[in-house]
Amino acid sequence: MLPGCLCLYFLSFLLSGAHGFLMWRTPTAFLVYNYSYSNLSSVSEAQAPKTARVLNFSHNVIEKITKRDLEGFEVLEVLDLSYNRIWDVEPGAFQPLLSLVSVDLSSNSEKLLLPELPLHLKLSPTSKASGSLQLSQHSDTSPEAAPDPSVPHSQHLKPRLRRSTGNLLRRGDTNSTAPPPATPEPSPCAAPTNGTLDLSHSSLSEDELLLKLDENLCRAQLGGVLELDISHNNVAMDLVSLFVLFLPMENVRSIDASSNNLTINILDFGHICKFPFQQLFFVNISHNPINSLDRLCLPPTIKEIDLSFTNISQIPPDFAMKLLNLEIVHIQGNHFIYTASLDSGNALPTCVPAPGTVHINAISFVRTQIGTPIESLPKKVKHLGMSNCSIVELPEWFAETVEELLFLDLSNNQLSVLPKFPPSLQHLDISNSDIKVLPPSLKSLSNLTIFKIPNNKIMDMHTEYFPLALKNCDISKNKLKVLSLTKALENLEFLNISGNQISQLETADHLPALTSLDSSHNLISELPDGFGNSLPALKYFNLSGNKISFLQRGSLPASLVELDISDNAITTIVEETFGPLTSLRVLSVQGRHFFCTCELYWFVSVYLQQPQLRLRGRGAARCSFPAHRRGWPVDSSRLTRLHCSPGLQLGITAGAAGLAALLLSALCWRFHGLWYLRMGWYWCMAKRRQHRGRLENKLFDAFVSYSEHDAAWTKENLLERLEADGFKICYHERDFKPGHPVLGNIFYCIENSHKVLFVLSPSFVNSCWCQYELYFAEHRVLNENLDSLIMIVLEELPPRSVPQKFSKLRKLLRSKTYLKWSPEEHKQKVFWHQLRAVLKTTNEPVVRVENGATPEMYELE
Repeated sequence: MLPGCLCLYFLSFLLSGAHGFLMWRTPTAFLVYNYSYSNLSSVSEAQAPKTARVLNFSHNVIEKITKRDLEGFEVLEVLDLSYNRIWDVEPGAFQPLLSLVSVDLSSNSEKLLLPELPLHLKLSPTSKASGSLQLSQHSDTSPEAAPDPSVPHSQHLKPRLRRSTGNLLRRGDTNSTAPPPATPEPSPCAAPTNGTLDLSHSSLSEDELLLKLDENLCRAQLGGVLELDISHNNVAMDLVSLFVLFLPMENVRSIDASSNNLTINILDFGHICKFPFQQLFFVNISHNPINSLDRLCLPPTIKEIDLSFTNISQIPPDFAMKLLNLEIVHIQGNHFIYTASLDSGNALPTCVPAPGTVHINAISFVRTQIGTPIESLPKKVKHLGMSNCSIVELPEWFAETVEELLFLDLSNNQLSVLPKFPPSLQHLDISNSDIKVLPPSLKSLSNLTIFKIPNNKIMDMHTEYFPLALKNCDISKNKLKVLSLTKALENLEFLNISGNQISQLETADHLPALTSLDSSHNLISELPDGFGNSLPALKYFNLSGNKISFLQRGSLPASLVELDISDNAITTIVEETFGPLTSLRVLSVQGRHFFCTCELYWFVSVYLQQPQLRLRGRGAARCSFPAHRRGWPVDSSRLTRLHCSPGLQLGITAGAAGLAALLLSALCWRFHGLWYLRMGWYWCMAKRRQHRGRLENKLFDAFVSYSEHDAAWTKENLLERLEADGFKICYHERDFKPGHPVLGNIFYCIENSHKVLFVLSPSFVNSCWCQYELYFAEHRVLNENLDSLIMIVLEELPPRSVPQKFSKLRKLLRSKTYLKWSPEEHKQKVFWHQLRAVLKTTNEPVVRVENGATPEMYELE
């Protein structure tokens, strides 16, 4: 024995690729092929591979087993032929199957006799208990095994041969020593997450799904499944066979098997359709190639089913009896038409078509003598989706049958007349049909809250036909021309009338509940007066795509939160209209018709700057006027507050003028402008009078100007001395004319004096009247262009001590000759001699004579 074991280990080493002397190779996986529910009439029709080790032909229509059917299956170990119609097995048909371990011939014809079995097969002792004709090795019981009627039908439905390949292989030789177990492989079972088993979009085939939902290996995982999703795979099975696979999921509530290749082929036997599910409420088998519901076999607990986009053409008469608890039905995307059969008594007249004639046998009749495509609907149904079903008319019994119906979707059909509906209806959708008139019977739907009928051909909207409970109405994309919002819509909250031909909105009554109004893409040119007041609760208003050019004050409700005025003819937005909209948060203004003038400045620069306001289409808002800004974005229109605010302009102008006046006043005050102004006025007036009566010969030889502080010296010394020498001197106390203005007298005396003597001293500069006299004397010098001024400096007077307004005096003191009085007697003689000489001369420039100058200097001049 030792050499034999060593040889065996060495052989294992060579075959395993040097994985070790003591390591066993993992057994090859079983080749399992399942042909159940395939409507096969013979085994050979399946063309199963000869290498198969497990074959399942259960639930077919096989009637006979021949030798030819089982030829070549040398490694076949398990054969399931249960639930067929087998009544005959050809003698010796099982003899070539030397590896056969188990044969199941249960649930076949009662005429079936025990076939001739191979020597190593005998009848299983548990055949009677299991209710099947099960054959296996080393059995001693009689082959007379029949199904036990006491066993529940659900036990007959347990899928056979769906265990993993390791459990299905049972060798008959109990004396052989089994090799050590190999390394355990990962479990193929799919485990749910939080009660949901999601196998969708996994490209699973039927065999892969069988492994993941194996009854024996995965029972623990399947018991916790509440929701199952196997949609969008490649599962190609019969619907009954698929639901038999779900039997271990005792707590499942929802099954989604949409977008697969499921069919309904099994005959509807009562004992097959008795599923044990108690909590299964939702089934989705949409987008599958299901042709008919006549053989539909589903648990009666289902409350919602989705049969959308299958190939069904009618709802059979027994549909309601099979699914008594059904409340929600989705059958969108099917075509409920009849195929005219020439064999039926109600067939069309037979005739031989002419050559080239196209023969059409699919006639879209909704109601014929045979019946209607909708034969049966559960009375408990509350939600019914029948869009895209080619429905032309609903049957007459529809409203009386579905008395509890709440939701009905009939969109995308060919309805031309609004049918009769049950009064319980709350949601009705008949969009994309061919309805032209709304009947008065619509008001009988007293519970209707949502009514959608867009994209039809309705021309008149009679609001008195609408039920009072209506809250949401969509009548867009029809042919309405006038809309009158009357009291019949007092509970309406949402209204969509877009895409019509409405040119005028009429608000006859107060609608306190309306919060959303979509009137876009119509022909509305203006909003009526008081429109905003009639809709006090309106929050969302869409006016885009109309012909509105101006929005009047009060035309918009103050409660608006979102407003769309895009693509209109609006040229400007004024403060009177949009100022009261304090609740507005979203505004759409896309368009190319704005007049970028000062009327738009408030909207762009003030209104849009509110932080809570969000503007849509701001970049697309363009200017159309003025011409040089056409096509510019509104934001770059260069509108400024100064340019567009007359009040601001007036304020700035007034401020600038005031500032200029203030500056001018300051300059006048600093440079004695007022004084010069007054002197100019008196000068002009005096010149005017002097021009009317001007004397060619001067009345006086000199006019003496002095201050009151120097009056004593002037009178006692200057006047007496000069008058004693024969000069006629004019001074104000004696020669001014009484009753005349002082300045007029000053100007008159200066103009009529040959010379003007100024007795200069610090008090002279501070004397107002002396300033006037000096000013007039300066103007005389400028006017006559003669030096007639004689300045006598009585006291020392530095040139810088003279005020700046006496610019002429300051200049004269720097550049002209002046006489200086001195207390010294010898200098006084020279002073009087020079003064007399100057008074006798003509008005020539005087040469500067300093103190102590000799008469020769004067004579030189």
